[in-house]
Amino acid sequence: MHAEIDLWRLAAGLGLFLFGMHQLEESLKLLTGRRFKKFLREYTQRPVQGVLAGAASTAALQSSSVVSLIVLAFVGTGIISLASAIGIVFGSNLGTTATGWIVATLGFKLDIEALALPLIAIGGLGVVWSRAGSRRAGFSHLLAGFGLMLMGLEFMKAGAINATALFDPTTLNAYPPAVFLLVGFLVTALIQSSSATIMITLSALYAGAIPLTSAAAAAIGADLGTTITAILGALAGSMDKRRVAIAIIIFNVVTDAIAFFALGPLLLFITTIIGLNDPLFALVAFHSLINLIGIIIFLPLVGTMSRQLAKRFRTADDSLLHHIKDADLAVPEAAIENISQETLRLIDQAAALNQLGFGLSVARTFYDSQADRLGVPLFGEEPDYSAGYDNVKQLEGAILSYAIRLQKTRIDTEDSARLGQIIVAIRNAVHAAKCLKDTHHDLRSFQDSVDDRYNAWFARFRDSADEFYGMLSALQITQSTSHQFEMLVEMKGKNEEIHAALYREIYREVADDQLSEVQISTLLNVNRELYLSCQSLLGALADALLDAHSATDFDSLPAGA
Repeated sequence: MHAEIDLWRLAAGLGLFLFGMHQLEESLKLLTGRRFKKFLREYTQRPVQGVLAGAASTAALQSSSVVSLIVLAFVGTGIISLASAIGIVFGSNLGTTATGWIVATLGFKLDIEALALPLIAIGGLGVVWSRAGSRRAGFSHLLAGFGLMLMGLEFMKAGAINATALFDPTTLNAYPPAVFLLVGFLVTALIQSSSATIMITLSALYAGAIPLTSAAAAAIGADLGTTITAILGALAGSMDKRRVAIAIIIFNVVTDAIAFFALGPLLLFITTIIGLNDPLFALVAFHSLINLIGIIIFLPLVGTMSRQLAKRFRTADDSLLHHIKDADLAVPEAAIENISQETLRLIDQAAALNQLGFGLSVARTFYDSQADRLGVPLFGEEPDYSAGYDNVKQLEGAILSYAIRLQKTRIDTEDSARLGQIIVAIRNAVHAAKCLKDTHHDLRSFQDSVDDRYNAWFARFRDSADEFYGMLSALQITQSTSHQFEMLVEMKGKNEEIHAALYREIYREVADDQLSEVQISTLLNVNRELYLSCQSLLGALADALLDAHSATDFDSLPAGA
């Protein structure tokens, strides 16, 4: 009966610890905000910076999961490079050992209950009395989560101490370190938390249930067990996520192999040369040291590793979406960036489709779209207009579906405004394609007509479209918002001129009694739809390329400005 009670105490302690960690991570998602995400984006341009940022941010946030989530989202959007992302997760491995230092310093040296109970009380009451999603609620979750982690540690420590009375701990010395490595690996793989495994190991070491050598082997196994977490996370993830996961696996396998085979010398270095005789401090120092050794080995190889991973693991070229990833919903900044890039693809395809409808080249575009055009049938050797229009409609639906899901998450005012701007751009782009789709049969009737005068109108409309779309490449030359604004204004004026000129030509032929009533109606309709299509495309470009203020100024410009 006593053994069962000890077992449940250990299990309850583990449950409390894991639940506290979950609460801590959820609170950090609310509290980190834009400042931390901007820090990761702006100060991780090089692998060395990435390692330092990953270590510092994980140590500060006490959650490698939160850091990894943001990193995986940002690398998919191109906000940070794959090399920087790999550097950050390597540094995160070192930063997560800070949890062990805190617990070894506070959890086993102070009265845990005296610290945990006020945290749980204040945090729990704060959660109840705070508005869901507010910063106060996030801070309350953080206090309660940290308190529950400490309380869980107290339970595990007490359970381990009581368990030592039921058997002779010296019997465990008969087992080789490989057994403890395997146990650490299996426990981490099972509970999906290396931090929890380290806490269990620290509790057993504190109770005298296992020697330092066995505890160190278990810590190596815990590190190795995180590779299972990486594998599971990559199975249904994006290709970028898989690349980072593979880098984590390579890092941990190599580092832990070195640590295991050099186990004796490393512990001797810590206990004799450094002088850490306290087993708890010696264990967390060993855990930090093996990760530091791994970083020293792999840091010079980050660039090569990222290039090889990018080369060997490629995304499928025929996927509908190239940038949007479900995992990025948890990081609004990354999700907004992804939708923006996907919207540029949509506008590019709508513009190309309209040019294809006139028999014009689809090569002209407003941004460097070469990578975004891979696998899109519209840009193949034999593009099909109907299939291209269907693809545009499917892409619109996929982007809008993602945008609606993003709107349901917690996003700030700035991100919400930008998302609204993007949605308008999406609708305008598809409207631009639909306007000319509605006149597609009319354009074909011009080409097929035996009436030479009526037949000549196809060439006139085609030349007008060619003149307008020929200006798109000017937008690609500059990234300056002010210059893009000026170019869009120029294109808007050109569209007005084209529409007015065609209108005058139609009425001149009407005055000469050279067109039938049906032909007059058709020509006026095509001219109107061509004008509206170009205006919608300009509106889409304004919302996609300009900030909200500039886009509003553009929309407010009167006709012929």
